[in-house]
Amino acid sequence: MQIVIIGNGPAAIAAAETLREQDRSCGIVMLSRESVPFYSPCPLAEYVEGSVPKERLFLRDPDFYARNAIDIRYGRPVTRIDPQARQVWAGGEAVAYDRLLIASGSRAFVPPVPGLAGTRGVFELKTLDDAEGILERLEVARRAVVIGSGFIGLEAVQALVRHGLAVTLLEAQRHVLPAMLDSEMAALVEQRLVEHGVQVRTGSGAERILEGEDGVRGVLAGGVEIPCELVICAAGVRADLSILDGSGIAGNRGILVDARMRTSVEGVFAAGDVIERPDAPEKHRVVPNWPNAVSTGRIAAWNMLGIDRRHPGLEAVNVVRVFDLPVASFGVQAGETCLRWQDGAGALRKVLLKDGRVAGGQLIGEINGTGVLHEMMKKGVAVERFGTHLAHPGFGYIHTLEPLRAIKWA
Repeated sequence: MQIVIIGNGPAAIAAAETLREQDRSCGIVMLSRESVPFYSPCPLAEYVEGSVPKERLFLRDPDFYARNAIDIRYGRPVTRIDPQARQVWAGGEAVAYDRLLIASGSRAFVPPVPGLAGTRGVFELKTLDDAEGILERLEVARRAVVIGSGFIGLEAVQALVRHGLAVTLLEAQRHVLPAMLDSEMAALVEQRLVEHGVQVRTGSGAERILEGEDGVRGVLAGGVEIPCELVICAAGVRADLSILDGSGIAGNRGILVDARMRTSVEGVFAAGDVIERPDAPEKHRVVPNWPNAVSTGRIAAWNMLGIDRRHPGLEAVNVVRVFDLPVASFGVQAGETCLRWQDGAGALRKVLLKDGRVAGGQLIGEINGTGVLHEMMKKGVAVERFGTHLAHPGFGYIHTLEPLRAIKWA
């Protein structure tokens, strides 16, 4: 059996490793858009910052592909899928498959702002090539504008500040981290940014990129020109659906899959940042993160081999550090009841309840127990008996050890 995997990220690698654990005889062809071995994009900001060396980005040894009999083909972006012929087209070449896994991941979203695409000195921070370009630009840049205050944006801000640049952060919404935090919690993050010299401008989106002889010279936002020599666009990511045209594979925000990672077309599976689960509690959501990529890649591999496995649901815990201040969130930002815990050092925890069950959480400064709370939300555990202890950072380890042991977690 010939299995073709589109992608070379965590979902693709998890799938390939699972395939080899179960079957040493099937053929595996991996088509990679990039020209380098498997690496983690998560520490790219730290690589730009200088705290993570380049070699630590790569997560498998050089012999990984050969040792696992994986035919890796670099620099081969897939342009078309033909399910009737059971072929994919990459680099002008048709590659036949018996089973196909689409693990093409996500791409940076670039808003339709004049000059944002194509101006020298303007980057995303999604790939190793992006990071290398930013490092080169740092040789001439003294001022920077970061567009977007999600994970990547805040990580980029920190890297640039630590390089000594004057940084302005633009966020079109009313506060930073709008997908993670409410306004009260976001204010604590904004305070942290300002303490480190960042100019934070919320409710102010980029209107135009201004170009000079040496590339970008400024950003127009709110009618005001912000001078800079470097721009990082961190306006979010989108599932890469560019290869679906004409394939008959159903997609919405992402490729629609069931609990077995099967798409709407027989023999075609999808996993990782590119998928959308319409049948799960996180209905019609694309949740691009590393744990989801790995777990869905494994589920896809088992089912491609005919081993029935079902995915329990996407993990949607968000964690970021803002100048060493840990921030975590999951679920909704408002509930029927809000349990609070706060100390005198700037830490604040909120646990949101609905119908006596955890519906969400936001934690800043002290994020211990986030995983326990999220698991209780997923399982619909009745939590009223825990009272205000639920918001305490020791919850699950000190106050409620015995009650938690009684919960069936499997």
